[in-house]
Amino acid sequence: MELEFAPHVEEIKRALDNEVDESNITADLKKLLEYRVPLSEAKRSLIKKYGGGEKTTIKKLKDIQIGDRNIEVTGQVLEISKKTVNIKNIEKTIFSGTICDETTARSFTAWSDFDMKVGDVIRVTQAYVRNWQERPEVNFGNKSKVTKLTSKIEINQESEIRKLAELKDGDINVHAVFTILNMETHEINTKDGAKKIMGGIVADENTKIPFTAWVLLPELAAGNTVEVKNAYIRSFRGVPTLNINENSTIIKLDKRMEYKETGSVRIGDIIGKDGAYDIVIEGNILSIRPGSGLIARCPECSRVIQKGMCRAHGKVDEKMDMRIKAIIDDGTGALTLVLDAGLTQKICGYTIEEAQKMAKTAMSQKAVEDEIKKKLIGKILAARGNMSKGEFGITLVANDVWEPQEITREKANELLRRIAG
Repeated sequence: MELEFAPHVEEIKRALDNEVDESNITADLKKLLEYRVPLSEAKRSLIKKYGGGEKTTIKKLKDIQIGDRNIEVTGQVLEISKKTVNIKNIEKTIFSGTICDETTARSFTAWSDFDMKVGDVIRVTQAYVRNWQERPEVNFGNKSKVTKLTSKIEINQESEIRKLAELKDGDINVHAVFTILNMETHEINTKDGAKKIMGGIVADENTKIPFTAWVLLPELAAGNTVEVKNAYIRSFRGVPTLNINENSTIIKLDKRMEYKETGSVRIGDIIGKDGAYDIVIEGNILSIRPGSGLIARCPECSRVIQKGMCRAHGKVDEKMDMRIKAIIDDGTGALTLVLDAGLTQKICGYTIEEAQKMAKTAMSQKAVEDEIKKKLIGKILAARGNMSKGEFGITLVANDVWEPQEITREKANELLRRIAG
């Protein structure tokens, strides 16, 4: 047996309980690699071919990583919703939600109906982990087995009160005090039918975050200051969101906690966080990224498309849109600022239709991007929106943008000096 194949053949033999001749395994492995099949995939293929199974790895939820396969996890179902997705023009019902153990909470997707309910403690074997919004998500596929257990998940119920700014995705047993700024009730589709839940915005002295309550409680009313125990954090669109369920304890307090708007924040103070809700930043526009200006979208799913082709819906009648993706820097850090068509018009002064005329005259859509560069590079802007981390780095998607009137020449020069180092 060739030395370079030895450890991989031994690994395959162990998975097969040494029942297959190693010369056959070596020959098959060599052939697959000659056809440029990735090594990990080749090993899985041979184990499957010879009737074996990969060894299951038992993991705590805090230890799972994107790309994990054939893992076993045990946890309690905190929430579960039913939804219909379109996969290659075929509608399929899936179930998504949140599961937790004593270490953390993670989102999950079940691609079949495993008859799970909120509160169930389950052991899942042959699960795998995929990337969902740049975070690991447990997936229960066709080979997965879900077993309901009678045991409970032991979580330390004693926890200190935490500031909202400290909370991050996956936190469990969260103990916090905050005021409910606004709240509304809406209906979602669950495994057992339609269900009403509550959602809105909560705040302590200096931080706002969204919340979702999976139970309807009178204490959760706009204006109330409450103490919550045993909540958990799950990110939604990159922003940490407080979740309250039937295991949470809510006490209405007589005192009222007042939220104080802090003005703009330093980019360097927020880029280390998972995400941030409704913040204001100020900085200098250093560059305009490719993909700014006129873009075409699919009218069905709003994906950015090229030459009228959508990867999900095929040939479509494209819908024109406009955006800006700019690098903004305040001397303490930098991030990508994203402005939609309305904000692009507000800050640049032209509509989508006017941008189309500009591109037609120049016979190139790049003319719009070049015009944006002329108008914005070097300019100081302020923007309000939500910050998140993703595949393309740290991004603030703005819901408003403006040129600060209080920016004096002295302040502008100071900012530029900080950026230059």
